[in-house]
Amino acid sequence: MSKGQAKQFKSDRYSAKDDTDELELITDKLALDLRKSIRQLEIFPILSEAWFQMAETFVRIASISEMESKLPAAKKDATLWETEEQALRFILEDGKLNLCLRCLVDFKQQQIASRKSLNGPMMEYTTECDKFEKSIGSIMRNAWQHVEALQTTDLPALLLHIHDVLTATLEMPEYISSLIKKGDLYYRQEILIFYYLNGIFKHMEDVREHRVMPIVRERGIFMLLIRVLNQFCNPIEGSILKLHRLKAADTLSLLVETEDFNTHRSSYYNQSGLGGDIDAMVELKECCLKDLLTDMDSRKMIRPLVDCIDRAKRQMKSLALKK
Repeated sequence: MSKGQAKQFKSDRYSAKDDTDELELITDKLALDLRKSIRQLEIFPILSEAWFQMAETFVRIASISEMESKLPAAKKDATLWETEEQALRFILEDGKLNLCLRCLVDFKQQQIASRKSLNGPMMEYTTECDKFEKSIGSIMRNAWQHVEALQTTDLPALLLHIHDVLTATLEMPEYISSLIKKGDLYYRQEILIFYYLNGIFKHMEDVREHRVMPIVRERGIFMLLIRVLNQFCNPIEGSILKLHRLKAADTLSLLVETEDFNTHRSSYYNQSGLGGDIDAMVELKECCLKDLLTDMDSRKMIRPLVDCIDRAKRQMKSLALKK
């Protein structure tokens, strides 16, 4: 290497180091700004000026969280602190996770009331409300895929929220149908609650059944999920995307594999066929799950749910013959 080449090589090395240092400074500044924004999250009156500003903050956090969630983890089954999901770590470290849940619950309760009455200030700010719901929903979905987040979550509050969303969905079929037709149901709570539950059931060993399943059983969440999923798979009105149906079916499969479900099966659905529970389960298999069962991987994933439905159907026929 000539002296000129050596000098150029040395210059390039220093230039690369300067670029790296500058990138690190920018990254550190962005992290500080992100943390500052997260620390400013509070419970504000819905549709107040402070709430609108917080909604924009959630949009930024959601954008970062979505990007970070797609980065490769350090290893399989990595903890949140071993991934690149800095936004979620800051939310947990600053104790803002349950505050975000409270914000989401308060918002959805008021939104449901406005939708039912077709009145109220929320009807005038649909764009802002959509941004809030979809961004905070995305953040919480990403958070509840991690056991560390689930272990610090107010699970009774989350499960009650899920119950209320499911109930309201069944009470407003025309409105939900309009959202499905427009392709605007995704990232709303009506879809995301299946993802929330999926995260819970996948980590049930760490979360512990006694914290979850009694509430699921007492609130009738299993049959609510079945009926809502049937509503989402209407051959005439339209159906949700296959990937969401598969996630919902996987969630139900994880649910029916729990010890509590198999111990208290009669408390989850009416085994005699009264109330239309088993008819709803059969409808789910024949309509919503039909195309999923043509794929080997999907069929394997949702096999527990299909077996549960087939068992319930046989049981109802057996009871009918005895009469």
